[in-house]
Amino acid sequence: MEARNCFNRLDLGEESRAVTSYVAEVNEELIVKGAAKVFSLGNIRLYECPLSYISEDTVDILRLVYAIKEWGCLLYGGGLGEQPAWLIEALEICRAEDVAGKATEPRVSG
Repeated sequence: MEARNCFNRLDLGEESRAVTSYVAEVNEELIVKGAAKVFSLGNIRLYECPLSYISEDTVDILRLVYAIKEWGCLLYGGGLGEQPAWLIEALEICRAEDVAGKATEPRVSG
């Protein structure tokens, strides 16, 4: 947990926890506090455990999205137009991640 800086144990500033650009202040803080890169995603470098960013609310939304996909039922009746905007956004994000994941899966020829 220490090596991954779980829950920001090193007390890094916001710009140093998720880095998109290495400016002098960020570089200095990372060096002074002995922070190590934990994870990279695209142009983002995390110096804190990615799981620290997942809140209980996020887990609840993911459970709901997976239930909707599994059971084929929306939260409210009446179709997509009757769903709250946050749910539509969550469904869109999960769909985009599914598509991106399938694009990087190894293809098996048979």
